[in-house]
Amino acid sequence: MSEQGTLEKLIIKGYEDDEFKTPVSGDRGTFKLQINPTDYTLKMDAPPSQKINETLASGQTIEKTLLAEMRNISLKFHLDSTGVVAGVTSVPTAVTDLKWLCVDYQGKVHDSFFLQIIWNSLVFNCKCESLSINYLLFKPSGEPIRAVVTANFKEYISAKTKSLKSNTSSPDMTHVRTIKSGDSLPALCQEIYGDPKHYLQVAEANGIVNFRNISPGRQVLFPRLEK
Repeated sequence: MSEQGTLEKLIIKGYEDDEFKTPVSGDRGTFKLQINPTDYTLKMDAPPSQKINETLASGQTIEKTLLAEMRNISLKFHLDSTGVVAGVTSVPTAVTDLKWLCVDYQGKVHDSFFLQIIWNSLVFNCKCESLSINYLLFKPSGEPIRAVVTANFKEYISAKTKSLKSNTSSPDMTHVRTIKSGDSLPALCQEIYGDPKHYLQVAEANGIVNFRNISPGRQVLFPRLEK
């Protein structure tokens, strides 16, 4: 997180896998907004259900219902190559790069890339549902030099993560929680494990150096307790 008063640009980062562990390589794998959006719209939908079969240690197969709240984000931002704002030398090239990262079919993953929107405390794992480009200003040749982009993203949660989130009451299972403002590791350990003393173990498992200062929006893994 940047210090107060420091300008931090929103970035859209591509991943090849639905667990968001393998970033798209190269400069085109990350798109940094030239001008931050003045606002964004966050829409929350009722959680859809998904049924999977899970085999227990006994060999018995059970059907499990996975639930995870789904969110949608709509962003509107400008691209400008007039020279008024640095960062974009060609609007058509910027649009091509954005389209390639967000919506183009990628043979390597047999789909479009998985995306992560990062802006200060916002960390949003998603897929792009649509891109709309409104061209506003042109050179005499007809080349666009200013445009407004409207992009809609739908939260993406893998089946594995949904399964972890669905097990909200057993300390014998692994849990993933998204940190909210006011959360603390000791309090979450008390809720999940029934004892706050495991916070150092959780911090170590997640590579957290300062457990008192965890950015809201970060996903934290609460591992299964060894007996």
